[in-house]
Amino acid sequence: MTSAPKDAVRPDDPAAPRFRIAIPRMVSPTTGPRPTPVLRLSSLIAPLLLMAAFWISAPARAAATACPVPTPIAFAGLDWDSGAFLTALDRAILERGYGCVTTTTPGTTVTLEQAVATGDIEVIAEEWAGRSPIWNAASARGQVIAVGQTVTGGQEGIYVPDALVHGPNAPAAGLARVQQLADPRYAALFRDPEQPTKARFLNCPSGWTCERVNTAKLHAYGLNDRYVDFRPGSGAAMDAAIVAAMVQHRPIVFYGYSPSTIAGRFRLFRLSEAPYEAGCWADLVNPDGQHRTACSWPPALLSAGLNAAFAARAPALRALFEKISIPASVLNAELADAQAHQRSPAAQALLFLRANPGLRRQWLSAEAAARLDHSLQHGDADTAAASGAFPAGWEVSIRAPVNRWVASLVTNSGGTFRRIAGTLTALTSSIDAALRVIPWWLIIALFSGVTLLGARRAVPPLMVAAAFFIIGVLGLWDQMLQTLTLMLVSSLIALAIGLPLGIVTAKSRLARSVVPPILDFMQAMPGFVYLIPALMLLGLGKAPAILAMVIYATPPLIRLTALGIRNADPEVREAAAAFGATPWQTLIHVEMPLARDSILAGLNQMIMMALAMVVTASMIGARGLGEEVLNGIQSLDVGKGFEAGLAIVVLAMALDRTTQALVADRRTRRG
Repeated sequence: MTSAPKDAVRPDDPAAPRFRIAIPRMVSPTTGPRPTPVLRLSSLIAPLLLMAAFWISAPARAAATACPVPTPIAFAGLDWDSGAFLTALDRAILERGYGCVTTTTPGTTVTLEQAVATGDIEVIAEEWAGRSPIWNAASARGQVIAVGQTVTGGQEGIYVPDALVHGPNAPAAGLARVQQLADPRYAALFRDPEQPTKARFLNCPSGWTCERVNTAKLHAYGLNDRYVDFRPGSGAAMDAAIVAAMVQHRPIVFYGYSPSTIAGRFRLFRLSEAPYEAGCWADLVNPDGQHRTACSWPPALLSAGLNAAFAARAPALRALFEKISIPASVLNAELADAQAHQRSPAAQALLFLRANPGLRRQWLSAEAAARLDHSLQHGDADTAAASGAFPAGWEVSIRAPVNRWVASLVTNSGGTFRRIAGTLTALTSSIDAALRVIPWWLIIALFSGVTLLGARRAVPPLMVAAAFFIIGVLGLWDQMLQTLTLMLVSSLIALAIGLPLGIVTAKSRLARSVVPPILDFMQAMPGFVYLIPALMLLGLGKAPAILAMVIYATPPLIRLTALGIRNADPEVREAAAAFGATPWQTLIHVEMPLARDSILAGLNQMIMMALAMVVTASMIGARGLGEEVLNGIQSLDVGKGFEAGLAIVVLAMALDRTTQALVADRRTRRG
C-alpha cells in the first residue's frame, strides 16, 4: 500500500484550507514537483484578464439590452448618395443610441423593396413612397408601411445645367419647358455620340421607377423620334456621366432628383411641365398606359420604409423613424461636403450627428440621446481599443490623390479623350450597321463555314448554327449583333496589343519581370473600379465598354503567346541560326509557326474573357445581351434575364467551337 506524500493534506483535516488555487507543477528528477514561474504568473494574471474583459464589455452588454429588437436589424443597402447617407445615419443612431446590431444587404431598388415585403430586410432608409408598383402592392397587402418624412422638400424632374439657359452667352437661352426639347435648335445641343442624327436623354437605370416614367414621358411629349432614351445601367454610372458633363461644361439633358450630391454641388435648372394630375400620373406609371399626355411628378414623399411585422414588433423604433426628418437643402449640403472631402457615408453621418445635438435630441428618447452623446464622444476610441483595430495614426490613404488625379484628367484632358471615344464609337457603329445589312442566314452560314473548315467534322458547325438559330428564336438577334460588334472591336484591339507584347515578353528578360505583375493587376482589379473614370473620360456607351473588354481580355493572349514562343523547339531555332536566319526571320518563320497552337488558344481565351465582361459593360450603358440581363435582374423579370443569359451562353459556345476548330485544324495538319 502506497503512503501519502509528507506534504499532502487530507480532505477531512481541520487545518486544511477551504479554498486553494491549484498551481501546475512540473516534476524534477532531483527535487520532485515544483511550480514553474511562468505557469504561476499566468494562473494569477488569468483571473485579472477575465475581470478586465468583463469590465470592458459591460457597456456593450448594457447597451445591447436596451435594443427593442434582439436580432440584427437588416437595412437595405441603397446605392445612391442620399440613400447611403440616411442608411448610415439610421444605423449610427440604432447602434450607438439603442445598442442594436445592424446589417446591410445590397441590391437594386426593386429587389430591396421586395425583400422588405418578405421580411428579409426590415428597413429602407429612403423610400419614395407611392412611386414603385412593387411597394404599392406590398403596402396594399399590409406587408410594408412608410412612416415619417425622412426628407422634406425633395423633388425630381428633367434638368439641364443652369449655365446652359441663363447668362449672357447661354447656348440654350429661352429653353424653359420640356416640350421645347423637340425644337431642332435645342436638340442639336444634346447630340448622341452613337447616333449623331438624334439627341440623347440620360434616363435613370433600368429597374428604377423613374426609368419607366421617363420613357413614357418621352413618348407623350413626342420626343421618341428625336432623342435616344439612354439608360446608364447603374446609379453610379448615371452620376458619373452627369458630373463629367458639368465639369467639362458640356450640354446634357437628364433626369435628376433632390436630395443628391449633384443637386448640392452644381447649379441645375429644372424644365417645367404641366402640373401634376392624378389621372395623368396613373397613366404614366402604367406599363400598358396610352401615354398621350404627360405631367410633372407628384410631390415627393420620402419616408422610412419598414416591414410591417418589424414595425409592430418594435413600436419604439417605429416612433423613432417617424421623427427623423432632414430638409433637402441641408442634406444636399451634407452630401456635397462628403464628396468634397472624400468622406464615407458613415463618417459624414457621424459628423452630422455631432454638429446637430439639438436635432438628434428631438428624435431620440432622453435615455437613448444620452447614450448616443456618450458614444459620439468616447465610442470610437473605446471601440477601437476593444476590437484591436489597426492604429488610425498609421493609416495612409491613396484615395484623395487618386481622385484629384482623375478629376484633373477629366477637366483638362476630357476633350482629347472625347475625340478618341468618338472615333472608336464611329468605328463600332459602322461595324454594327454592316452586320445588320447582312442577312441572318448568311451570318449563320459564315460562322458555320469557318467552323467546318477548321474542324472538318459535321458536329461543330451544326452546333454553331444551332446556337445562332436559338438566339434568333429567342428574339435577341439585334442584341446579339450589338454584343458581337463590341467583341469584334475589342478583340481586334486586344490582338493588336497582346500579340506584340507577348512576343516582347518572351524575348526580353526585363519584360518577363515587369509584364506579369501588370497582367495580374489587369485581371484581378474589379472592372467597375476603372469603368467609372473611363466613362467620365470617354462617355457612356460603347467606348468605355470596349476599354473594359480590352483590359480584361488581353492578359490571356499575352501569357499564352509568350509561353508558346518560349517553348518553341530549341533545336529548330539552332538549325535556323545555323542556316544564317536573322532573329526576325527566326521569329516569323520558325517560332511563330511553332507557337501557333498556343497563340490560337490565347485567342480563344481572349474572346471568352471579352464575352465575360458583357454584363459588367452594360452597367455603363453598353447595349446588347448584357443590357437585357441587367434589365431582367433590376426589374425582377426572371424570364427576361434567363433568356438573355441563355443567349450569352449559346453565343459563347458558338464562338468557342469556332476558335477551337482553328486549333484542331492546325493540330490535324501537323499530325
